[in-house]
Amino acid sequence: MREMKVKEILTFLDRTNELKSVPRFSSSLAHGGDTVAEHSWRLALMVFVISRECKVAIDLPHAIGLALFHDLAEAKTGDIDAYAVMTNKVDREKKIIEEERVMKEMTDDLSFGDWIFQFWRQYENQESIEARFVRALDKIEAFLHIAERGVEAYIPKEFHADYADKAVKSFDETTHHFPELKDMLDAIKKDLKVQFEAAGIAWKE
Repeated sequence: MREMKVKEILTFLDRTNELKSVPRFSSSLAHGGDTVAEHSWRLALMVFVISRECKVAIDLPHAIGLALFHDLAEAKTGDIDAYAVMTNKVDREKKIIEEERVMKEMTDDLSFGDWIFQFWRQYENQESIEARFVRALDKIEAFLHIAERGVEAYIPKEFHADYADKAVKSFDETTHHFPELKDMLDAIKKDLKVQFEAAGIAWKE
């Protein structure tokens, strides 16, 4: 491998290293959040296991790559809690623009930067069945994390239970439907609903 290529790869790895310490759930959990890297690792694990066990017709290596790359911009921007976006405390369009700017900054000076940027943007624009599958699992993983940690640390007074529904259940000409994931989402939501109702937190579908 040429010396310049090695340097570029090491530069890219250094730029993404902060993912290991970027916290998630800053607006919704008082404690018990994870990091972006921990989330991305488990999302990739979910993609691998669930696609095989549920026999989802996708390009598995491609989907695993998308799971690992989908939050790379957050190494520089930090994580924006989904709750903050849903409640309009953070402007979704500004978030998208800033993440694209950061990704270009992270990749523009690398000889292989173009394919990394395009790979990341494929997920953002939901341009493939693999991207849509990963997004559906990304949303399920967030629910799973809260369910596992317990709702005692949940900060808001309401829980938006429909957060993952569209990605998993809906079907039209532009959004792929994943019936393989419906039972999993329903099981996690059932557990969460019991926990939230016991804690007096409003369940919003």
